[in-house]
Amino acid sequence: METEVMELEWLDDQAECQAGEIAQRSQFLEVEILELMHCGAIPLDPGHALPTARMAARLRRDFELDLQGVALALTLLRRIDELQSELSRLRLPGP
Repeated sequence: METEVMELEWLDDQAECQAGEIAQRSQFLEVEILELMHCGAIPLDPGHALPTARMAARLRRDFELDLQGVALALTLLRRIDELQSELSRLRLPGP
């Protein structure tokens, strides 16, 4: 039987995430994190910034994307999530 190890981090919802801290935890340079935040690909709120940065790092590694490709992929994934949520709200219950 294998044991799965899970890493949990508590982020203060009141504080704005620091780009340097996110960079250290996500395999990006601080300047790259700042650029992704500036274009809106990574949100500024602490609850979403680090998970999004880690997803960005996986996208970059798995698909060998440059920074602009990562930003585009994150934007498109976020839009897909928004559309799926909207579609779920609009669906009418069956007969």
